Amino acid sequence: MSPATSSSTGPDTVRDRPSDASPPPDGRQKRLAAWTFRNMVVSVLLVLAVVLTWWSMTYQPEESQRRPADVSQVVPFATEQASWPVWVPDPGEGWTPTVVWFDERLAGVPTWHVSWTTPQGEYAALHQAADVTDAWREEVLVDAEPVGEEELPAPGGTQAWQAWEGPVPSNVENAWVLGPEETGGATVVVSGTAGTDEMAELLESVDARD
Repeated sequence: MSPATSSSTGPDTVRDRPSDASPPPDGRQKRLAAWTFRNMVVSVLLVLAVVLTWWSMTYQPEESQRRPADVSQVVPFATEQASWPVWVPDPGEGWTPTVVWFDERLAGVPTWHVSWTTPQGEYAALHQAADVTDAWREEVLVDAEPVGEEELPAPGGTQAWQAWEGPVPSNVENAWVLGPEETGGATVVVSGTAGTDEMAELLESVDARD
């Protein structure tokens, strides 16, 4: 009898088995990934730097954007050009001048204009011109309508001003008109969202300058 042949293998027998280990990463891929990430970070930082630089150059707090107008710089020009006494109010602390000019932008009529933010945060403006036209009145008073008379100060003493009322909201919610007989030849309009008390305070500070 032939000896039985064993199917078992010895301890030194090597079998083919699938490998569970992944191949080592390629060095070039690692370097490429690191380079790409680094460039992305640098690009983002550069963009942020540009944005922050632009923001720092253009941003200004609201208060600095609304710097007070320098009325005193325009007054000499206005008094030189006008043939009538120029009303120059100086209402003092709490009143912030916002716009001042003397030119012909209103219907081609040489006009003196100053506007303020009042202590109560309202808007007040003064327009003054001689030989005013209907077109000038329409531009200054917009859609306001006369509503009677009201006593208000003026350089020569208290005067009966024509009182006007305009649309709400607008820059002529309240308006008062005086002249030209009482003002030395010019028509004066004070208007804004300010009420009678603040307008009276403004007019009390007027100095009529030749």
